[in-house]
Amino acid sequence: MIDLSPIASWTASDVQHLARRAGFGLSPEDAAAMASRSPPQAVADWVDGTGVDGALFASVLADRADPVTEAARSASKNATGGVDVPAVPGPHRYLVDGPDSWRNDLARAQALLAFRMQYAPYSFAERMGLFWGNFFATGWHKVNSVSLMLKQAETLRSHGLDHFDDLLVLVSKDPAMAVWLDLVLDNAAGTAVPNENYAREVMELYSLGADDGYSQTDITQLARALSGWSFTVRTADWVANPTNPNLHQAAAATFRLYDGKANPDGLLWNGAARATTTPMHGSGTITYLGKTFDIGAAPAGMTPGEDALRSIVSSRASNCAGFLARRLLTHFVTARFSTGDLADVTALVQAKGFDLRAVLKALLSSTYFFSSDNRFALVEGPISWIARAARMLGLPLAAAAPKSFPAWYLVTGPAFEGAGMKLLDPTGPNGWKEDVTWMNSNTIRWRTRLAAALTLGETANYAGSSYPLFPTDVARWFPTAPASPSGVLDRLAALLQPAPIPPAVTAGWLSALWPGSFAWDAAGQSKARELAYLVLCSPAGQLY
Repeated sequence: MIDLSPIASWTASDVQHLARRAGFGLSPEDAAAMASRSPPQAVADWVDGTGVDGALFASVLADRADPVTEAARSASKNATGGVDVPAVPGPHRYLVDGPDSWRNDLARAQALLAFRMQYAPYSFAERMGLFWGNFFATGWHKVNSVSLMLKQAETLRSHGLDHFDDLLVLVSKDPAMAVWLDLVLDNAAGTAVPNENYAREVMELYSLGADDGYSQTDITQLARALSGWSFTVRTADWVANPTNPNLHQAAAATFRLYDGKANPDGLLWNGAARATTTPMHGSGTITYLGKTFDIGAAPAGMTPGEDALRSIVSSRASNCAGFLARRLLTHFVTARFSTGDLADVTALVQAKGFDLRAVLKALLSSTYFFSSDNRFALVEGPISWIARAARMLGLPLAAAAPKSFPAWYLVTGPAFEGAGMKLLDPTGPNGWKEDVTWMNSNTIRWRTRLAAALTLGETANYAGSSYPLFPTDVARWFPTAPASPSGVLDRLAALLQPAPIPPAVTAGWLSALWPGSFAWDAAGQSKARELAYLVLCSPAGQLY
């Protein structure tokens, strides 16, 4: 059996292990401060976001002032024969769900999420958003709406610690998911044959696992229960755009059950008008996972068919708990867990009643989590990897915004896809495999490019101006000026937190960078940038 009892004491190194896995890192100074607290309470506060001051971060996100006016943009558009010129990057430009949402720019949405990972003070919520975004993988290339993708991301970030059945229902009512897995086409009214795509995947990929505790009949019956689950858009809020007629404001996308009742919004999910009395939801009773449900009615506070969906965690409790345990272990602890480890975490999920907040508090404060065998036992995903490094090396938010804002928009598009994780746009509903599957000869090449952009102070030209891809200040990396090359390495290792690097390797780096005397001048700081690049690109730098 694994030891799931909470650890009684810890060190700054332990805190940094928690912060890497359950956030995007902590500076050595913040880790030392946190190490003075009781571990179980500190972990609970970390999970809950207790004491987090998000006022500055919220104010930056709320800043929508546009340095490129609409008049200038229109003039530029006319001058280029109708080719739209996006606004200059800035914190306000990453808010895609706003007046410019019709642009449907995936790179902007990716930039917003990456920026949140770098700067959001409640980093565990962002980590859970990243975890669930891979778990409930949904793709922009089919949804074709940045607004809906960001609406889903907010749901996952805000409700990622709910009871699992509550989260599963929210995802099943989510507009992006409804389009992605064809729930909008699920019509079981009258003699119609229901669309089974979502019903199949909600069990195979999102709750139980392939062929684990359900049958084809269960798929058909759940499809009937979820038929008519879709969403509508207010006519007044529809964004007319002939190149993208499916795009609308996320705030206007409202979950509806098409059961023959009036549609108060006027338009369907695809912008088409529909007779308000046309039903799509089935009626009568179904037998699902061995239980009978009246899908024409619903318990108080539920949508018809919802009780069948929620029954997964009770009718197949051990199967569902095991499925969740496997994913939690692979992301937060280790991919090399034993059958016994899996059984113990499965039992934990069931004992906590599928309360994800309680499960993660217990798991992340456990002796098992902090075991030396689980340190640097996972390859870090590329988005987490670069966001964590940027959090350590980038300017603090107060200094970075708004004039020297990290131009994530200029690095997200091809780099994220090349590194193996096209954020918000996986190729299929099974998302990305984790750990060692993140690494191959192509993805590591793109990681080195991202590392160079961050550590070497690279710039990019955009809209006639040059922007730092990651605004950094080497002097800020070193509260005390280093007295030797080894002092530079020690501080960078404390910031970037790679797995142990063989001494022969680091000795070679230092002798190559500083073959003669050491001086902490402009040239020395430039060498520090190069050393940070080597640490981040090293094999040890990929582990966390």
